[in-house]
Amino acid sequence: MGNVMKDNPLSLSTPMEILEAALTKEKAAYGFYEKLLNNTSIGMLQEIIEHLLEEEYKHIQLIEKKMATLRSG
Repeated sequence: MGNVMKDNPLSLSTPMEILEAALTKEKAAYGFYEKLLNNTSIGMLQEIIEHLLEEEYKHIQLIEKKMATLRSG
């Protein structure tokens, strides 16, 4: 994947760089929520966090699909 995760998003110039950066952020968010879920026993919070995990998973799948489309031309 390379080191495209730059501090300044405006420095991302190609569609693949943008998608790679977005994917990195989505995976980080997924990991964050996963850790939260593993460290809470409050039902209401678990429900919210599970929903957020599902949304991040959808984002990851969408970005990976778009990246595959770009690679295939």
